[in-house]
Amino acid sequence: MPDVQIYGGGIAGLTAALLLEEQKQTYQLYETQSHWGGKLQTTQQDGFALDHGFQVIQSAYPALEIYHKRGYLNDALAFGSGAWLLSNGRKTLLADPLREFPRGLAALGHPGIKLNDVFQVVKLRNSLINQSPQTFFRGNPITTLQYLQSCGFSQSFIESFFKPFFTGIFLEEALNTPHSMFQFVFWALAKGNACLLPGGIQTLPNRIVASLNPNNLHLNASPDYRAEGRTLQKHFATQAHYFAVDTHLGLVKFIGLNATNHGNINLIAIPSAVQSGYAPNGKHLLCVSLKPSSSNGLAQISPSQILTEVEHLLSTKISAQWLNTLAVPQALPSDTPYLYGDEPQPETPTSNGPGNALYATGNIANPSLNAAILHGMSLYSSVNCR
Repeated sequence: MPDVQIYGGGIAGLTAALLLEEQKQTYQLYETQSHWGGKLQTTQQDGFALDHGFQVIQSAYPALEIYHKRGYLNDALAFGSGAWLLSNGRKTLLADPLREFPRGLAALGHPGIKLNDVFQVVKLRNSLINQSPQTFFRGNPITTLQYLQSCGFSQSFIESFFKPFFTGIFLEEALNTPHSMFQFVFWALAKGNACLLPGGIQTLPNRIVASLNPNNLHLNASPDYRAEGRTLQKHFATQAHYFAVDTHLGLVKFIGLNATNHGNINLIAIPSAVQSGYAPNGKHLLCVSLKPSSSNGLAQISPSQILTEVEHLLSTKISAQWLNTLAVPQALPSDTPYLYGDEPQPETPTSNGPGNALYATGNIANPSLNAAILHGMSLYSSVNCR
């Protein structure tokens, strides 16, 4: 029997396996599904790369350094630093006022944005950017909504920008996520970029797997491992509709936010305007991510209805071909402890014989790629501390 058996082939399990591989330690990695990467999944269809949910890689996440230095992210390309606010037939670019100056000031023409809101964005950015991200997870948390209100942002700005933008990240519309998570994500956006890899989000786990010994990897494994004390997590859902279009629809490299309180759409984006490999030559990929309330599996929303809503938001008729609708009922865990990720984890290895240990992945400190990678590093450290 191998010294180490890892159950779970998501980013945490793959990270642990990679570190073990590089140290020439024996292990076996088991995944019950037919693909590696867990929630980092992409369906390839007719030359298009359809991610399971709108997903990006935040380049400034500290734990990603393990993959930056191995060159796995060298060809990542970034969305623009900002977003289009789409409401009442108008399209207003809200861009980072420091990175996109003077274009970032154009948002002052939007009726829902006040000069004080722009000032508060700069103030918030400056107050967070030089902090260590671990500090955000200390102290008593309040909700993200309460935090934004305490920062002095107008309610109209919260409704038109913060709610749709961070709903796309947190997958909940009320902004009840602890403000520590908001600070961490806002910090990462200020420090780095929201990026895509060629071929979709699954490119990252695929590259990790390519570095591993295939004899140690087992897909479609029977779920015969049960860790004592592990509980079934609750999850937020997401759903994305994909269409083939001929142009970037004027969005270019910025996402478009539904800045109204109406409809099923949360955001729209053209991933192929960032990474050309998301669509075949001569085509673009339109991704329409729905609000969580429209992604719970009970809503039956037709692609034609979604396209009509897109046309309304952009105030233009669109020639589009529906490709697929991908629902992810367990997109993000909703009951994590919201720690940074390098604190001691509650689960411990279970022995299945002399010299052998079983490790399970899945329970992470917060719902982020950063925390999943740190969890994998923690599993690797646990092996080396036995």
